[in-house]
Amino acid sequence: MPGEVSSTRIDEATESLNTRKFYFLLIFVSIIGAVGALMMIAFFFLEGFFSGIIWNDIPVHSLAPVFNPWILIICVAGGLLVGLIRQYFHGQIAIMAEDLIEFNEKGRFDLKRGVELFLRGLASLVCGAPLGPEAPLTVATGAAGTYIAEKARMPLPAATLSSLSAISGFFGAFLAQPFAGALIFIEVTLEKGTMTWKAVLPSIVAAAAGFAVYYLVAGSFVEGMFSLPAFDGFRDIYLVYAIGLGVLGGLCGIFFIVIYQKMRALFEPLENRPVLLGVLGGLGLGVAGMLFPLTLFMGSNQLQVLIDHCLEVSIFLLIILVLAKIVLVTFSFSTGFAGGYIFPGFFIGGTLGLLVYRLLPFIPLEVCLVCVIGGVCVALLRSPIALALIIAIVFDPALIPAMAIALVMGFIVSYRYSLPYTRKGNGIAGKDPSRR
Repeated sequence: MPGEVSSTRIDEATESLNTRKFYFLLIFVSIIGAVGALMMIAFFFLEGFFSGIIWNDIPVHSLAPVFNPWILIICVAGGLLVGLIRQYFHGQIAIMAEDLIEFNEKGRFDLKRGVELFLRGLASLVCGAPLGPEAPLTVATGAAGTYIAEKARMPLPAATLSSLSAISGFFGAFLAQPFAGALIFIEVTLEKGTMTWKAVLPSIVAAAAGFAVYYLVAGSFVEGMFSLPAFDGFRDIYLVYAIGLGVLGGLCGIFFIVIYQKMRALFEPLENRPVLLGVLGGLGLGVAGMLFPLTLFMGSNQLQVLIDHCLEVSIFLLIILVLAKIVLVTFSFSTGFAGGYIFPGFFIGGTLGLLVYRLLPFIPLEVCLVCVIGGVCVALLRSPIALALIIAIVFDPALIPAMAIALVMGFIVSYRYSLPYTRKGNGIAGKDPSRR
C-alpha cells in the first residue's frame, strides 16, 4: 500500500483538516468511492453472467474427479484469452502486492494497466482460476480514481488520494466494512509512519459511500459466508488452542510464499511469450480441475462443500486439497492469470482447519476454521486488524478473542517473509530484506 511517496504527497494536498478545501475533498472522494463500488458491481455481474452460461451443469462441486472434457476446453480457452489480453496490452505478470509497490513509488495507477487487469481478471475468474477478485479490482478501481483526478487537472497528491478512495469504495462495498480498507492502509505503513489522517478519513468516507451504493443496488449486505454447526459458546481453552492453530496457519502461509517464489522462477523464461504461457496455464488448470474440482474458483462455495461433508472426506483428500490448491494458485499467478490471494487463502486455511478438526476432534470445528484461516491469511496480507474485521463478518463474532491470538501468532511466525516476487539476483526468494 502507499508508503513514503504517496502518503507524504497526500499530506500536502490540504493545509488542514478544518478547512473548506478539505470538506470539498471529502465530497469528491465520496463520489470516487461510489465509482469504485459501481465498478465492482459491474465486474461481479459480468463474472456471474458468463460463469453461469459456461459452467452450467458441469459438476464442479464434486469431491470425486470429474472427467468432463468441457472442463479442459473451458480452462484452455480461458488461458488462451488471458494470454491474448496480456499480449495486446503488453501486460506484466504481477500480483496485487507488486502492483501496490509500483503505486507506492509513483503515487498513481496507469489506466492501461487498470483496464488490462479488469479484463484479464474477469477472464481468469470466469474460466475457473482459483483466485479472488480483489487484486484486479484494486488496480482497476485505483486506475479509475487516478484517471478522473488527472482529467480534472488535479495535482498528484489529490490524484493519489483519488486512487485510494476508489479502492476504498470497492472494499467498502465488497466487504460491507468501511474501516477494513483504511486499516489496511494504516497497518502496512506502520513501520514507516507515513500515513496521516488526511488519507485515512477520506478513505473511510469513500468506503462508506461505496457500501451505500452497493446496498442501494443490491438491497443487502454481506453476512455469514459459511453455514456452520451451532457454536456452543466461548471457552478460555480456545485461546490456548489458538496459539498452535495460528502458528500452523502462519507456517502454511510461509509454504505458500516459498512455492510461489519457486513457481515464478520456473516460468519466468516464458513470461515474454504470453499466449504460450496462458495456454500452458489453462492446460494445467483444466487437468487439475478434472482431478480435483474443488480446487477451481475462489474457494468459498468449495469450502462450504467440505464443511458440509467434513466427516465423510478422508484425511488424505484434505491433505491433497491443501497442497493442490497452493500449487494451483501459485501456478495460475505464474502463467498469467490475474486475481487475488486473500479468499483462496480462506479455502487453504479452512481446509487445513478441517484437517486439524478431523485429527483433533476435541477442538470445535469453528475454532479450527477461524484460527487457521487467520494464520494463513495474515501471512499473505500482513494486515491483522483488517483481517480480524473481515473474518468476524464471515464467522461467529464470539470467536474474535481466539482469532486475535491466531492472527498475532501467524503474523509473528511469517513476519520475515514477503509475498512479492523477487527476481533472480535481486534478493533472497521469500525473505523480505527490509526485515533482516
